[in-house]
Amino acid sequence: METRKANMIFGKAGGNASRNAYTCKVSVPKTWVDRMGLTHEQREIKLAFDGDRITIDRPEHSPVKHTPLASNQKIRRFALLWMQMYKNHASTPDFYFEDVSFVGEGLADLGFEMDCGESFKAAFPNCNLGDCEAWKRIVNQIDSVPLLGDAIFSQWRYWNHWSNAPMEEADFEWFVLAFSRLAELAA
Repeated sequence: METRKANMIFGKAGGNASRNAYTCKVSVPKTWVDRMGLTHEQREIKLAFDGDRITIDRPEHSPVKHTPLASNQKIRRFALLWMQMYKNHASTPDFYFEDVSFVGEGLADLGFEMDCGESFKAAFPNCNLGDCEAWKRIVNQIDSVPLLGDAIFSQWRYWNHWSNAPMEEADFEWFVLAFSRLAELAA
């Protein structure tokens, strides 16, 4: 699950509302809205409040839209590009690895899901996704493009958002191995 911090927007209510009335809004990332399949024409959502948490869902009659998996050619091209970027990380500005508009949106546009490594854990329950030594032993056992793409997306999101430490050489090596295998599978 991807999370972000946001601020509630409070605005003066207009029309026939009382003087002290306010409207409350929150801005959500456009990429999330796109992934849900919401558009100007199809913008209906369902809000739920359980006393502690507000959730936004598509109505039951309108299933969540996931981006279909891209062609192997597109996936391979993306994987080869990022394999080289991670391999040559010393000469690549850090923002290319950190900004969501490069790796994150690219993976989402290819149809991969950032599932916090859940699909990987289900397939390889005894392997820690972020452990580079374990990754070296199992990466060539992965024979599913969607599984590997989701694992890459989840690991990238970990380093982009949740980790409070800079990437080390082993972390760059993890991505080189992952993108290399993804390019191989998409050939």
